[in-house]
Amino acid sequence: MTAQIMTRPRPDAAGPDDDANARLGAHLLDVVRRQDAVIPAGRRAPRTVAEMRARLAAVSAAQEDVCPMCEYWQCRCGRPAAAVVPAVGGTVTA
Repeated sequence: MTAQIMTRPRPDAAGPDDDANARLGAHLLDVVRRQDAVIPAGRRAPRTVAEMRARLAAVSAAQEDVCPMCEYWQCRCGRPAAAVVPAVGGTVTA
């Protein structure tokens, strides 16, 4: 059976289905691009590695502003972030 598969002639490279497949692919790409344009930029999911890295960099930059005591961006513990300084031994001093 393997010999029959290997000796079978190949189908034509450009068949009638290739044109239909190309048109379907172009149509689907057009639909996806139109739907992506409707989604607000802040709500759009990143699709490329560059977009994902940029989003991760923005998140890690925002985490630097977190209060070290209560770990909220808008401090809920009532202590100013400048007054909370980690000491050399790893404890927090005021």
